[in-house]
Amino acid sequence: MILTGATVVLVGGGLALTSAQDQAETERAEHTMTLFDSRAAMVALGESGAQSVSFGQDSGRFETRPTDGYLMIRHAEFESGASTELYNETLGAVVYVNGDRELAYQGGGVWRKDAQGEAQVISPPEFHYRGATLTLPVVRVDGNASGSGSVSARISADTRAEKVYPDASRTYPSPASSREFVNPIRNGSVSVYVKSEYYRGWATYFRERTEGDVTVFDGNRTVKVQLESISGAPGEFDMPREGNSIDVSGLDGNGHPLTDFTITLKADGHFNNGHWSLYSDEGGDEFEMHIWSQGKCDGGYNDEIDFSLYYYNGSTGEVREWQNSSIDPTDSASAFDIDCSTQELEVDFTNTETNLTYKDVDLTGSNNKWCFGDHIDDRDAPSSVTLDHHPEDGAQTFNENTGSHTMEYVVNHYMSRKGFDYELTVKDGPGNSECLSPGGGRGSSRVDEDVSFGTLRYDEASGAQYITYLHVTDNEVNVSVGP
Repeated sequence: MILTGATVVLVGGGLALTSAQDQAETERAEHTMTLFDSRAAMVALGESGAQSVSFGQDSGRFETRPTDGYLMIRHAEFESGASTELYNETLGAVVYVNGDRELAYQGGGVWRKDAQGEAQVISPPEFHYRGATLTLPVVRVDGNASGSGSVSARISADTRAEKVYPDASRTYPSPASSREFVNPIRNGSVSVYVKSEYYRGWATYFRERTEGDVTVFDGNRTVKVQLESISGAPGEFDMPREGNSIDVSGLDGNGHPLTDFTITLKADGHFNNGHWSLYSDEGGDEFEMHIWSQGKCDGGYNDEIDFSLYYYNGSTGEVREWQNSSIDPTDSASAFDIDCSTQELEVDFTNTETNLTYKDVDLTGSNNKWCFGDHIDDRDAPSSVTLDHHPEDGAQTFNENTGSHTMEYVVNHYMSRKGFDYELTVKDGPGNSECLSPGGGRGSSRVDEDVSFGTLRYDEASGAQYITYLHVTDNEVNVSVGP
């Protein structure tokens, strides 16, 4: 009995030791695969020409699987129902297998699959979705190599930042064949499909990290995420301090959605030589609404207000500039009203009495008093422009220096052009505070934002009309594995 008992103890101890060794081996493999993920990202996204990773495992097998899985992106038109394939490529994978356990690098993430076939995310993929903007540098794996035990993997770049969307050289198929692959995406939804041995891990990631609708297809090991956003108009808001933002989310970009956009700015001492802007630089576009007050209250306000609007589309290169340099804030019908008794300036961006003229903006003060001053100075608006993006536009043509329309029309048009989801950031002058300059963004104050406020209401997108900006690139790394 004593001998038998000793034998049982030895066998049990051996099983426990083997289990502990396997666990330690798996943890080392996870650490190594996470390191591989980090270095592959450096190569794929352009920070490094090549990287190496040593897999110092005692057991298990590493191999590249260049044909494993795929990622597809489709844009579904909301009105016509047409669906366009924007991207469809094999992902590939680098896989470590040890018994019934499996680790894989795929799509810029690390995944673990257990003996029951369930997959979990260890390190997230290169998939970044905020509001209605998807940034997706697809990382694909090529190579045909394998190794067991202690091996070294060398990672080099085959393709870097190849444009997928936006890409003005590509157009949608008929009947929208004249429409280029450019932002913002309108009239539809965007769905991303991933077919993978680790599809359930992808599904978990999409559910936890996005606001999209996730569907799992077990029959072909595929997961689909349809992207959407759940925010809406801010309504009444306290004015953010300089450098902070008002969230514009869920805006219906199919027309002129603004119904109420007013702000009340409290002077920080006085408005003399006051420069104040709301701007946005998201999605590669540039947008700035700039207010300049030259005078100050002296019993009453006896000067004029300058208002300018600048829009630049980073995908198409469009430049649009509008200005009115002689707004009378004492006119009761004006979009601007200054109350000298309270030192408050009220602005109604949806005013239909004050007009703006289509023209090259004359910068008031030096360029650094504007967010995009240098860009406005360098870029010329075309001699004429036809606005036909929305039903309310009326396909009207505006000639430089003579064409004009109401502030409500112009502000509505370009805020809609900016897309579904973006931020309007506050800039307060007149100091040396060009917002895009290194160390810029703070000037001397003419507005006390802490006691200023506003209201922003607009028609909101509904159903699947959510995704607005796509930034997708194709990146492929080659992985060679050897002793």
